[in-house]
Amino acid sequence: MLASGLIKRLCALRSDQGGAVVLIFAFALPILIMLVGMSIDFGRASKARVVASTILDTALLTVGRELSVGGINEGQVQSRVRELFDTMMAEAGVSGSSFNVVATVNPAAGTINAVASGETQNAFAGILGMPTLEVGTNASVSYNTLKVELSLVLDVTGSMRGQKLRDLKSAATNLINILLPADGSANGKVRIALAPYSNSVNVGDFAEVVTGIETRRCVVERPQPNAFKDAPPSTAQFPTIGSCPSATIRPLTGNRDILISSINSYSARGMTAGHLGTAWGWYMLSPDWAPVWPTGSDPVGRDEPDHVKVMVLMTDGQFNQSYQSGLGGSSYQARNLCAAAKREGIIIYSVAFRAPWSARNLLRQCATTRNNHYFETSTGGALRDAFEAIAVEIRNLRLSS
Repeated sequence: MLASGLIKRLCALRSDQGGAVVLIFAFALPILIMLVGMSIDFGRASKARVVASTILDTALLTVGRELSVGGINEGQVQSRVRELFDTMMAEAGVSGSSFNVVATVNPAAGTINAVASGETQNAFAGILGMPTLEVGTNASVSYNTLKVELSLVLDVTGSMRGQKLRDLKSAATNLINILLPADGSANGKVRIALAPYSNSVNVGDFAEVVTGIETRRCVVERPQPNAFKDAPPSTAQFPTIGSCPSATIRPLTGNRDILISSINSYSARGMTAGHLGTAWGWYMLSPDWAPVWPTGSDPVGRDEPDHVKVMVLMTDGQFNQSYQSGLGGSSYQARNLCAAAKREGIIIYSVAFRAPWSARNLLRQCATTRNNHYFETSTGGALRDAFEAIAVEIRNLRLSS
């Protein structure tokens, strides 16, 4: 506005026929025009910097969220930030400027840092030997380094035979696909264990350490004082029976192919000793059991920062099979085990699938909260939706915690 006013004033003075005024005008006008032109150049550079700063912030927030939930891995951050920045700059219509973006990840601090450096082309200042103006901006954003240990306690009893089991396989596989994407981006951030159960639990290759006998794989509950504790088998080994589901436990792993293959191999048979599945879902998250499991499957300590432990407990029927006298029935034992696991900080989601009232009531009590952690389903589609909702909540928990 000042420059415009000066031009008008000088133009007015030009009408004066005095030679001195004409000389002053002739001398000042080119300088004033150059100053106005340079102000345009600097204004363009300032606008480019402001737009680039806003876009860089937006790009980092997006990439931070994607990294938090496992949508990308740390090695993909640079290319992803550059892709988003270039796309948004083009959409903003900022012409006459170019930027180079360098993004770095600091896993220890849980931050992404980026610098955008560039230049704008000058329309007027180039006459004075300044063809470009350097502009730059930087930004930093925190991303979540929270890691998840999840155990799936799945009902493979006889009542699950046929379409019910197919529905369960579909729902559980979808959950795994969400939390462990095929591109491996969540590897190391999410580990999942499997605890299928029916009339007992098949401990598979861990029989010798759990029962003391390699061929005795079908375990039931321990008597007091360890019935409702996560004491390792070195403290008290497990009683066994002669029959169990063919599906075996799988300790924590980030290998989605192993998990999906295991689930797809499940068959259904036997009664419903749901308390046993509950117990083994807890054991595979318990740091006291770390020496039992292979390297890479050992749960982290209770006070380990940036970790969360979650159990998903699913059934279609009443818990109706138990073995030790004096401990109460399967439902009573399950309630005690759920309470003990929750005291250890484990978040419990429970899913009833065409289950009777008694089972639904038990699962409500087991869930961390009845409103947000309990799901009641009556169709295969609803079961899949419930598992998907749980997966999304766990993923969002990693983002927001």
